[in-house]
Amino acid sequence: MTQEEILKINQGNVFTGLSPRGYGYTCFANKDFNIGDFIMHGYGKPLDHQTGHCSIQIDKNKHYMPTKWTGKYWNHSCDPNAYMNTRNDGFPSLYALKKIKKGDEITYSYWMSEFSWMKGVDELSVKCICGSKKCKGSILAFNDLSQKEKEDLVLKKHCAKYLFKCK
Repeated sequence: MTQEEILKINQGNVFTGLSPRGYGYTCFANKDFNIGDFIMHGYGKPLDHQTGHCSIQIDKNKHYMPTKWTGKYWNHSCDPNAYMNTRNDGFPSLYALKKIKKGDEITYSYWMSEFSWMKGVDELSVKCICGSKKCKGSILAFNDLSQKEKEDLVLKKHCAKYLFKCK
């Protein structure tokens, strides 16, 4: 799939705007999605390290720098409505974890992609403001979860494929 095809698909499924949760820009559903429906493809410049802001982890020592339409505005929730799964090309895609109505903000949990946080990343210094009843108060990485939470994510395949080996 080309970058142009990814952009066309993503722009058909979502639009961007300011998050009602105060996260800055985010993605909103352009249509209704049922559980398991594909929402968006992630894509960007591969990196061999985590950055302080916006990179998304796709393997043990591999991240990518997303753009507006390929993951930059994927925001965190401790009770997300989307989950991440890895495509054959190694990049992520988002799928509906719950029913999503047209106009709903699309969220996933950063622990679905990030194994751990390096010193100095934004997520270590900000309080989670997702507002859900399941809010953990801070933005956690996969390694911060309980053993049961890790195993559940892997069993359901609701995270990056490289994390299947990290439980």
